[in-house]
Amino acid sequence: MTDRRDVVIIGGGHNGLTAAAYLARAGLGVQVLERLDVLGGAAISAEAFAGVDARLSRYSYLVSLLPQRIIDDLGLQIALAPRRYSSYTPVPGGEGGLLVDHHDPAATAASFASIRAAADADAWRTFYDGTARLARALFPTVTEPLLTRDEARAAVGDDALWQSLIEQPVGRTIAETFTHDLVRGVVYTDALIGTFAPNDDASLLANRCFLYHVIGGGTGDWSVPVGGMGAVSGELERAARLAGATLTTNAEVTALSPDRIVNWVDAVGVEHATAAEHVLVNCSPHELARLLAAGGGAGASGSSSDDGLAVGLAAPPAEGAQVKVNLLLSRLPRLRDAALDPAAAFGGTFHINETFTQLQAAHEAAVA
Repeated sequence: MTDRRDVVIIGGGHNGLTAAAYLARAGLGVQVLERLDVLGGAAISAEAFAGVDARLSRYSYLVSLLPQRIIDDLGLQIALAPRRYSSYTPVPGGEGGLLVDHHDPAATAASFASIRAAADADAWRTFYDGTARLARALFPTVTEPLLTRDEARAAVGDDALWQSLIEQPVGRTIAETFTHDLVRGVVYTDALIGTFAPNDDASLLANRCFLYHVIGGGTGDWSVPVGGMGAVSGELERAARLAGATLTTNAEVTALSPDRIVNWVDAVGVEHATAAEHVLVNCSPHELARLLAAGGGAGASGSSSDDGLAVGLAAPPAEGAQVKVNLLLSRLPRLRDAALDPAAAFGGTFHINETFTQLQAAHEAAVA
């Protein structure tokens, strides 16, 4: 027997839950199928260490790309705490480092001077004034129909800024803007987290990654969710349930047919089939291609969509060069710089060995 829904959503991560809440509020019959026993995907809190009473934001841990419009539309009760300190980066092999303090520009300028990068302090302010203008122009559009390239350029209204951050490899722009190796590395880090690219990336994938990091909220600020990421996904789950969506965990999707029949297996091994007018998929291209192939999609029509399916199947199951390690500490590490409070150094992002030169060397070693 085949169940019927207006919409089936494969994957109960934060995007799937958000879509479920909006669609159910619009009066559609929605079912979310999640393979794991918990909803939220990468935006969850978990007891990472057996016997230790602490729930950690296991994967994602900061919030920047969640528009206030979604919070308001869905009535989400989420508290986001700003971070005073953006980052601290020790000088490799040295005693000091660069501390970026959002609340104290003078202290930040003094920190630049302490690592002999005083000339880059003004360039830093000018550069991030530019990213702030970009953020104010582009971030409101993430909840609107996707702009064309020309429309986005017109919205920014600054051709020089557009050229330096959109058209030209952002690593090249950073190298032209800053002189100090460590400062360049700190800036370029936001272009690398989530991708794999050299310092001068002709593919512009690093530019895309950089934009995700600097446009959030219209400011580029990253905030800590009070209660951890589980508080965010928990609110999205609550909104979806209140709207009437059916959320099913321990549901392993095994196939997706071209006529939108979703085959899945529940927690006790019972097989189900759900037909839908629309299917939304929150997974990698490789996984989607695998589900379509299992549902009879591969080679069924000889159309160009089959070529896309083949590309998806050929893609690796996952891409990236990141590892996340969760730690619970009895105290903060001591610093070589005894004058700096560890609470400040670890209050934001703590960079290790991230000079511009080191980032390029690490990429070349990984490629080799």
